[in-house]
Amino acid sequence: MAGLSANDIAAVLRDRILRADSPYPRGSDFPSQRTLAAEFGVSDSTINRALQGLRRQGLISLGQGRKTRVTYMPQITRDARDRYTEPKRAEDRGGFAAEARRQGMTPRSETTVRREVPPPRVAELLGIQPDNEVLVRDRDMYADDILVQKAPSYIPGDIAFGTQLEDLTQPTGGMLTRMKELGFEEIYADEYLTLSRPPTGKELDYFGLQDDQPVFELYHVAYDATGRAVEVSWHRGPVHLWGEFVYRVQMKKP
Repeated sequence: MAGLSANDIAAVLRDRILRADSPYPRGSDFPSQRTLAAEFGVSDSTINRALQGLRRQGLISLGQGRKTRVTYMPQITRDARDRYTEPKRAEDRGGFAAEARRQGMTPRSETTVRREVPPPRVAELLGIQPDNEVLVRDRDMYADDILVQKAPSYIPGDIAFGTQLEDLTQPTGGMLTRMKELGFEEIYADEYLTLSRPPTGKELDYFGLQDDQPVFELYHVAYDATGRAVEVSWHRGPVHLWGEFVYRVQMKKP
């Protein structure tokens, strides 16, 4: 295999990790740089460049003075075609849980509730004054105990304050059912998706990323029958943990 480039070697190693009968399941030790350099007949620096490429893709972790470990996990597909329908909300208490289970992973969410002034972009999307407080239902979403997405929802105070939406947990049907009961049924939504951007300092800490591992960002803006924006959800997560974002575009009215 002499003469292979770092990219060539990374492709070979990636195939070993991803194949169905992989000898390197998630959490296992990966061969050392010295072992791989001897196998491929290249320098340690070439192997290091190959491994850095696998690290950026989230397939392995590299630690100074520590063993290289396999961190690969199946990518989650976010399917917006039906995730907000009542049947989907009833399945596993939401679309994310169902999508994670399809990949054979165990989902869970941690929720906190608070009142605060939202980020400027959220205030703009809600059409409220920049200094207006809103209700925040902050959700950290995990698959197999790995944080894969932060997805806080922001709801105007005149809708949410003093209602059941401020309860930490929601009964069957979740938040969308509560919104309907309050007279603000969510009828349609716009989504603003940035497929890849550099992580912020906080996102580096949240997700355990390095500077060269991008995140996606999605703003989900839900409207009631009057056209008022009644909720903004701000989704962020490591790009390497997410696969496709699936939508259906209606070309003509039914």
